Amino acid sequence: MKNNFLKSIFLLALSTSALTSCVGDDDYVIPTLNVPLFSEGFETNWNDWTKISVTGAQEWRLDTQFGNPGSCAVMSGFASGSNNVNEDWLISPEIDLSSEEGAMLTFQTASRFTGNPLEIKISTDYTTGNPNAATWTNLSATLDTNTASFVWTNSGNIDISSFVGGNVRIAFRYTSTSSASTTWEVDNILILKN
Repeated sequence: MKNNFLKSIFLLALSTSALTSCVGDDDYVIPTLNVPLFSEGFETNWNDWTKISVTGAQEWRLDTQFGNPGSCAVMSGFASGSNNVNEDWLISPEIDLSSEEGAMLTFQTASRFTGNPLEIKISTDYTTGNPNAATWTNLSATLDTNTASFVWTNSGNIDISSFVGGNVRIAFRYTSTSSASTTWEVDNILILKN
């Protein structure tokens, strides 16, 4: 009888334990996904990006073969067998960060040949026309530095939180000279909540 009683108590305790288990309230919290606030892979067209050639005949173009993967934006001042003086901007559409508390920018670059580094900029007052008339802030990023071959390189996380609260535009400014013109490729641009 004593054994049956202990057995009943044990089974009752075991079933109670199974029903209550070790699941806590926080085990049911649904994780927040970091959905991009903005993304661009240049897969089929320019998607409202603005291309402005300040100097030189060469312009930003879509490359449908060498993106990471697929297509990418590419710019080179080399044409007709020689280097050419160029200043060309690739400017994003307006990106709404008015309701954000923080944001970060990431992208990838690949380059080849010697020449000027690609400049990455952000503006809150550019609308149209010559970008040199607007206020731009330089952003520091990791770029591909291998001049012998194209190596897709992550920019790192670039904090742009000081620009939230309104609209911004991101720009890639390319320059080349008559003696040096790097070919730059840009792909996989993302702005994420920070």
